[in-house]
Amino acid sequence: MRRSARTAAIALAALLLAACGPFAGEGDGAKASKASEPPVKTLRLGEPSTQTTELTHNGKTGKFTITAQRVVVGKASDLDELKDEKYKGWVPVWVYVNAKLVDGDAPMTGAMVMSDVGVRTADDVPVTRLLMMGQDLTSKPAGCEDDAPAAEWKKGDDHTRCASYLVPEGKPAAFVTFSRGYYKEPLKWAVQ
Repeated sequence: MRRSARTAAIALAALLLAACGPFAGEGDGAKASKASEPPVKTLRLGEPSTQTTELTHNGKTGKFTITAQRVVVGKASDLDELKDEKYKGWVPVWVYVNAKLVDGDAPMTGAMVMSDVGVRTADDVPVTRLLMMGQDLTSKPAGCEDDAPAAEWKKGDDHTRCASYLVPEGKPAAFVTFSRGYYKEPLKWAVQ
């Protein structure tokens, strides 16, 4: 009995799909990891995360509790010193986040906290981080310290870091988020 080329191609494709197994996000492993992770509730600013998050640097992984502490809102005119029309219609905000090393590899250095922090408006739209090389806005609040790559973390140490973001005028920052990777829901704090 002769098979057609089309039938042979379908059989080969089915065989390859079966050999590959479930795709990312499918199968028992992904379901088990999502089921074992309790749902993330929206916290209030100043309230520490109930779930730890991992930060890795130079082969060491620490488990941290994260606390979005406060959001300082600037004025649209704060951006005038940048002398660029693309900043018209935007307002700077500074977000302060505290991280505490509670478990994992210690001591460690290079835990970059702010790289996983985000800000969202009330309609759940993510905003842009304001990255400025070698300068800061003169309106930057006192005590707003960027990530410090050389900072050492021992178990129990906590550090507060700060970064600036741009929100559209008339749409204030409503949430601070902390990404925990592709498969875990981000931590989320409501800005009052």
